[in-house]
Amino acid sequence: MRMTPLVWLAVLLAGCHTVDSAAQGGAQFREVGVVQSSLPPEAMFAVCWPVASTGSVNLMFQPNDVMFDAHDGATNSTARCIREIATAVTWSPRPTSLVVQAPSKPAAGFVVLAWVKLLSSTRYAAERGLVDPAPLVRACLSLGTPRASTRFEVSHDPGFAVRTIPAALSDSERCIEAVLSSATWPSTRGFSLAFDEVSFAPPAEGDVSFYATPNTSSEGALEPVATREALSLKQAVISTCWAEARTRRAGLGGSKTFRFRSKNGSVTNVWSTSNTSELTFPAVDYRFDACLASAVKSTRFGSASGDGVYTWLFASVSR
Repeated sequence: MRMTPLVWLAVLLAGCHTVDSAAQGGAQFREVGVVQSSLPPEAMFAVCWPVASTGSVNLMFQPNDVMFDAHDGATNSTARCIREIATAVTWSPRPTSLVVQAPSKPAAGFVVLAWVKLLSSTRYAAERGLVDPAPLVRACLSLGTPRASTRFEVSHDPGFAVRTIPAALSDSERCIEAVLSSATWPSTRGFSLAFDEVSFAPPAEGDVSFYATPNTSSEGALEPVATREALSLKQAVISTCWAEARTRRAGLGGSKTFRFRSKNGSVTNVWSTSNTSELTFPAVDYRFDACLASAVKSTRFGSASGDGVYTWLFASVSR
């Protein structure tokens, strides 16, 4: 089948480039509350320990607070993180004291996401980002199993970024990378996550269909000029998608490629794919992808049938 030539649309938005060091947006903190977690608190304590840590943290439970004491190499930073979890969950029953030992291995990916939900859901409004990314990550796994060596690196230095190592190739890997990029992280802790352990995973929930590559062949290729003209009518919607994404993630930029399939002019499939050019890096964010996918799916391509491809270049300009 002949590949449809690449079509470019540049969307240039000027503005001051700022990054929130605590997370990826400018929304205000909410007051921290106490929530019910689906995991036992002890499981989430592993999130707080750096790799290959030693020592222990003693927790002393007061009526309205939790005190801590770090021992044998445990840092105060680790202890404060453990205390934050201990004060944010509902205990049944509430202990009077607890000794938390350094874990033998890093926290599983879904345990880290339970911690994200525990803290972010009480601090941030929904427009800030995904406060509970775990059900979507579980849905991503329905698209396939990531390679055994795949890790998802979450960092905040010098700016927020999620990188898949090695680079994301499969539908499931690109889906997970996008969901983690759209999550609202409650601190600047760095993580190297794997999702090969699903015992702590919640049920899959949410739409990840726009990461699924169809397993059927198309009826040919859509005509490039007609494709460009049809999608140009969605320019206002695309600009709104970009503005909303930049409000949440000031550092977002790059390009985005979607493929789509039309049947008699109506879009039957749309899926985010790897960039068709090595000259640009991808703009990775689940909520941004969902907004673009919706715009493409509502586009009419006359009465044509076949596959098309479209790439947007989103460039942020600093002043």
